[in-house]
Amino acid sequence: MKNKKLGILIACVLVVVIAVASVVTAPLIKTASENSTVRKYTSQNLKNVDNVILLSHCIEIDGKTNSVAGVKEAVRLGAQAVAVDLCFRKDGTPVITDNYENVDSATTLEELYNSLSSDGFNEVQLYLNIVQLSEMSKLNALTVDHNMVGRTLITGIDEAHYGMITGDSTIIPFLLKHELNKDDKDAISDGSFSVPESIAQYGASGLEISANDASAEVVGALNDFGIPFIVSGIDSIESFCETLLNGASTVYVDDIEKYSGILDDWTVSMQERHSISVEQSLAELKKNK
Repeated sequence: MKNKKLGILIACVLVVVIAVASVVTAPLIKTASENSTVRKYTSQNLKNVDNVILLSHCIEIDGKTNSVAGVKEAVRLGAQAVAVDLCFRKDGTPVITDNYENVDSATTLEELYNSLSSDGFNEVQLYLNIVQLSEMSKLNALTVDHNMVGRTLITGIDEAHYGMITGDSTIIPFLLKHELNKDDKDAISDGSFSVPESIAQYGASGLEISANDASAEVVGALNDFGIPFIVSGIDSIESFCETLLNGASTVYVDDIEKYSGILDDWTVSMQERHSISVEQSLAELKKNK
């Protein structure tokens, strides 16, 4: 009987040890796997490394998903562009919130514009993700008064809402969410692709496409036609790195600190390879003299 109880006790202890070990080692295994993936990509050269813009949503702070402090935190973590959600009060005042019920207490867009005029933030691009729309006159006037037209874009317009903003209603450039269909991809493959009709029809400035659609062929076609675009739906290291290698410049990431760190490491890795290459070339020249 005692032996049976001892066996049960030992089995219980082993289960606990294994469970604890799994909890401790799982993050380490995940980190090691991610590091291996990063090294696989950073060993390659990224052609447009100097032109990459990392776009992040405003960082949640104290339960607020849209705030001036959250925008500044996203920039601190490495974002060159920050997205906030946009709604309007009854009088047309634009505010940053993802819920129309909070508009009266939400931070005004003007407060955010004022903060982005200070040193360290005066080159940050701002993406306004439309949640609820009103008449655009106050938004237009505010954006002009604060000299933000060249730094602001409107997003969040999917195909079901094309036309709710047009080039006639806003002076702020806006992007349309566009899912590439089979006809689009076939046209890109056979060289017959052209600027999507929706851009001209609604006066849009460009497109928002998903990472699944951002192949090298698609990115090349959009760049050839001079169509501005951002890539959203980045949900893994592989997706992030492949999208950049395919030539995309502005990518919307869900973890700005992680992806900014990867891009920094990638840049350093390329600089190191370049330095070694230069040193080897100089050494060859000396040898041949």
